[in-house]
Amino acid sequence: MTKDDLHRAISLLKQGDHSHFDLLYDMTKTKVYYTILAIIKDPSLAEDLMQDTYLKIIETIHKFNPKKSFEAWAVTIAKNTAINAYNKRKREHLIDASESPEIFGKTLTNAEDQYYLQKLIDVLNPTEKEIVIRHVVLDEKHKDIAKALNKPLGTITWSYQNALSKLKKKAGEEDE
Repeated sequence: MTKDDLHRAISLLKQGDHSHFDLLYDMTKTKVYYTILAIIKDPSLAEDLMQDTYLKIIETIHKFNPKKSFEAWAVTIAKNTAINAYNKRKREHLIDASESPEIFGKTLTNAEDQYYLQKLIDVLNPTEKEIVIRHVVLDEKHKDIAKALNKPLGTITWSYQNALSKLKKKAGEEDE
């Protein structure tokens, strides 16, 4: 998709022509999903929040400044949506299904790898998690991450290296 195609699709969307929404969705869906997932850590909820994000994008498309990056704008909406959901979930009382079989029945706990990975990732702060996921999973360059997060390139590379050090240290502790 060229910039002209993008601007035309946004302009038509602003006028209420939703037939070009698919172009915008296809362009941003991966980054939006992984941005949400990095915060929420629940794939099912991340998919729901993706829908909320795109509804917000459609509702607020008239506020989008065409001189800015649409992708960065969409990811910012996704990030804010995820943070709001995370904060709301934090206030809820959660019941562990594995500790309450009388309520949920027997649950499978065959997720040792996921548990290990989650323990590793938990040592990172939210910004470090986002940087690592964007760089490792989404294969984004540090300069693109810096632009999307509106941070200096040096901060991004330092945060990435710091995150790797934390992960290595935690992995070393787990092996002992």
